[in-house]
Amino acid sequence: MVKHALGVVAVAVSATLLVACTVGPDYVRPDLPLPAHFEQASEEAAAVGFSSSVWQAFDDAALDGLIAQALRSNTQIAQALARLDESRAISGLAIYSLFPTVTAAGEGTRTAFSSQDPMSFPGLTKVDTYEVGFDARWEIDLFGSLRNPKRAIVARTQAAAAQWHYTRLSVVAETAQAYFALRGAQQRLSLDQRNLAMLDEAVTLVMALEQGGRRSGLDVTRLQAERAALSATLANSETDLVRQEQRLAALTASPLVDVRGLLEKSQGMPNLPILQTVGTPEDWLKRRPDIQAAERELIAATHDVGTEVAEYFPKLDLLGAFGWTAQSFGDLGSGGSERWRWGPSLSWQFLNMGRVRQNVKAAEARADAAAAAWQQTVLLALEETENALAGYRAANRAAFDLAEAASRAGEAAQMARVRFEQGADDALVVIDAERTRIGFEQQAVAAQIQRGTALVAVYKALAGDFGTAELVAE
Repeated sequence: MVKHALGVVAVAVSATLLVACTVGPDYVRPDLPLPAHFEQASEEAAAVGFSSSVWQAFDDAALDGLIAQALRSNTQIAQALARLDESRAISGLAIYSLFPTVTAAGEGTRTAFSSQDPMSFPGLTKVDTYEVGFDARWEIDLFGSLRNPKRAIVARTQAAAAQWHYTRLSVVAETAQAYFALRGAQQRLSLDQRNLAMLDEAVTLVMALEQGGRRSGLDVTRLQAERAALSATLANSETDLVRQEQRLAALTASPLVDVRGLLEKSQGMPNLPILQTVGTPEDWLKRRPDIQAAERELIAATHDVGTEVAEYFPKLDLLGAFGWTAQSFGDLGSGGSERWRWGPSLSWQFLNMGRVRQNVKAAEARADAAAAAWQQTVLLALEETENALAGYRAANRAAFDLAEAASRAGEAAQMARVRFEQGADDALVVIDAERTRIGFEQQAVAAQIQRGTALVAVYKALAGDFGTAELVAE
């Protein structure tokens, strides 16, 4: 009898699997026209190729060490990885919904009957019952009520993986940005200290000339005022240096002493290459992890619609049980204690079609929102990339121009000092020349920081991959 039942079950399962189908919409990526090229990308041909290992090309051991430490220990990355692990576990669990569920149970009870119960048997007051057996349930996925949720979970797991990559990308970008800002603060601090020493020498010189009757006290007062203003700027540079050190410590989840140890591996701002060409928007679209995550969420929402549509159709379950029931524990397993049952179970919400219809509409609305979110992500990413490329190109020009201006201002300040010492000009000319030199030098340092920050923005906008880009060393 059992063999006959199993044969019938096998035939039923085979037949249902042959006719099974998945209802609901198929995923189609929304149409979103992209430009053939980035408007802000240079059209000049580059002379040297460049791999995707962007930061290693700078040959800056400190930067490499900080980024490696951030990727190992950053708490944002750890959180994103934990969410990915959770999603993977849920995805692994979803596969089991396609297979039978089998449970084993055992039970021993003693039942006392009321003598006042009109349904009781005379002389039967207590009964012992022992049961051992297995119960099985298998939902045959006729219309995708199980496959669609599984596919949605897989898509959301892929979205979590993309978000993890995007978090890593963002942390690397923040670390590099903080590093460039720190090196800039160090340059400003060194520059301020050097300029302060030069002003001290100028004050000493003018005071000596005043005592000799060649200069007035007004010249001394003017130089001392300039020195006080520069001293205040130096304090700001020191504060900024501390702030960037603390930022790197937070990003790398490391003690400050370890961060300073990494910073000692190199000195000064690294030489930044010039980005000349990048890939096309179509290539770029494939590697942006935030865009990938948004598309996977859209795919999941599409499968959610299929899950709700499947509720329009009947569900078929195969039920079965096998075990033993006896009044004595020792009789369990005997021929007379055997029990079994099997059969199909068909359920259908045909009286709840209004509710099913509203659930389908709600799922379709969520899918529409996910499609709009994907389109918004693409458009914002395109805007970010164009702005990053424009900012980087402008930062390059500004850095070169201000470096030239600082050099010329330094020459002018030196000539003004010589003329002052020869008595050809008064101290006001020297002060103006020194003020101009200091201002241009500070702007040149700020431009170098901005250039590094702009490169970080391009790195993030291009999803950390310059494999399709080309850079040329300065």
